[in-house]
Amino acid sequence: MLKYIYMGTPQIAARILEKLCDHEMPPALVVTQIAKPKGRGYKVTPSEVEQYARTQDLNVLETLDVNAPGTVDVLKTFHADLIIVVAFGQILREGILKMPKHGCFNLHASLLPKYRGAAPVQRAIMEGEKETGVTVQRMVKKLDAGDVFLQEKVEILPGETSGELLVRLAEVGGDLLFKALKKIEAGEVQYIPQEESLASYAKKIEKAESNLNWTLPASRLFNTVRALQPWPVAQMDFQGETLRIFGAAVVPGRAEAALGSFQTDRQTFIHVQCGDGQALSLLEVQQEGRKRLNIADFLKGYRWPSID
Repeated sequence: MLKYIYMGTPQIAARILEKLCDHEMPPALVVTQIAKPKGRGYKVTPSEVEQYARTQDLNVLETLDVNAPGTVDVLKTFHADLIIVVAFGQILREGILKMPKHGCFNLHASLLPKYRGAAPVQRAIMEGEKETGVTVQRMVKKLDAGDVFLQEKVEILPGETSGELLVRLAEVGGDLLFKALKKIEAGEVQYIPQEESLASYAKKIEKAESNLNWTLPASRLFNTVRALQPWPVAQMDFQGETLRIFGAAVVPGRAEAALGSFQTDRQTFIHVQCGDGQALSLLEVQQEGRKRLNIADFLKGYRWPSID
């Protein structure tokens, strides 16, 4: 059986590790980022990968810097055939990339060479893509530019959020990684170089992107609402306070309406005018310090500012 090291940190990486263990192919070592403060109380909490690995009695190594000499020395002691990286959050330097006999492999949540980078799922939804997928690629120094080993397409469902799509991609990705391990074990390895002319970059999502820009088309804003869940969640200024938007739809707008202005019957709908003449209908929203509500319940309890 192949001896491999698994590197990952968040929930998607934990789920994929779980699938590999379910297939009875556990790693010799799990490497994850060191526990960090989380939540309102800033409680120091181990990563999701570490939490799962501990339940399986797997060897776990927490690290602030995987490329630090001490960490590299530990990795060498395992004499791994290969290293698998899934949403680890740190860049591997050449010393580690060349360490295993079969090299290092990354599971990336896009159909490479499209959407290389930190936020492939969010950017694909934001751009209105109808499909994406998962790619097992052999890692090189250049980000997400290694030869493709295996790849599988996944349809993006209408209205699907980034969080929902990530759950499905984890299932597909776990099975694809297991398939990759079996092929490597059997010596059935063929690589396909990426076509650089088709490459695109999915930059990291920034908190500032949550503020909707009403000069954009309604369809783009609808996709942005989907893409920014579960974080940072799209928002707008509404009557002087921040309103987070969890659900929306594209509807006809009003030709005479100013961009960003809203129309409402104060009972069942709020429509916000967008840059293409259409409007974004708010379907599920959240006021600051309140719970998420469908638009009818929100309007039922909303206290409109008094007009002198």
